[in-house]
Amino acid sequence: MNNKKINILTVENIHLSFALPVLRGVSLNLDEGEIVSVVGPSGCGKSTLLRCIAGLQQIDKGNISIRGIDVTHVPAYKRSVSMVFQDGQLFPHMNVAKNIAFPMRKISSKEKRQRVRELLELVDLSGFEKRGIDTLSGGQASRVALARSLARGGDVLLCDEPLAALDVALRMSLSLSIRKIVKNAGASCVYVTHDGEEAKRVGDKVVRMDEGVLHPMQLK
Repeated sequence: MNNKKINILTVENIHLSFALPVLRGVSLNLDEGEIVSVVGPSGCGKSTLLRCIAGLQQIDKGNISIRGIDVTHVPAYKRSVSMVFQDGQLFPHMNVAKNIAFPMRKISSKEKRQRVRELLELVDLSGFEKRGIDTLSGGQASRVALARSLARGGDVLLCDEPLAALDVALRMSLSLSIRKIVKNAGASCVYVTHDGEEAKRVGDKVVRMDEGVLHPMQLK
């Protein structure tokens, strides 16, 4: 049996400075179906790392590859990446179904409706198609945002502190839900958080960022 892991994302020795260094020689590998948690305090560079992977921020030095293809200078819209932002960035004028269907391209309306139903079932929100965004709880909105990112597809899912605005008890339960959802979807994910326990609950492995440098951590 061939158990060789398939590499999905390679971040190699990337550097980025604004007035001061933000990322200093960051390297990271993500295998197919794996979740890597990046934990660290505010301002340490972890969200900037996601923006670099997504192509929303150009790096000064280093390389970023997806499935072995160098995408360092490829614009964001051409990268096989989807991202869940901290505030969810859901469209308030659209209902749940339209938010999730928004990234879907080149498929029929019937296929979109079916895919929306499948994703809502995956995030445990079946029947929420017509609900307005302003009627959702914080946890429900986070799961809709995750469903929309999964609808976009791509090789890499990036989660930028999707639970940061929620209270501790809700973050604990939802972090376990997010891990299950990502695993059931078969996604390969880089998950950013400032909460070490949340990082351990979600990730297959955890790395700590400190002043723009990544350090490996042991899961316990």
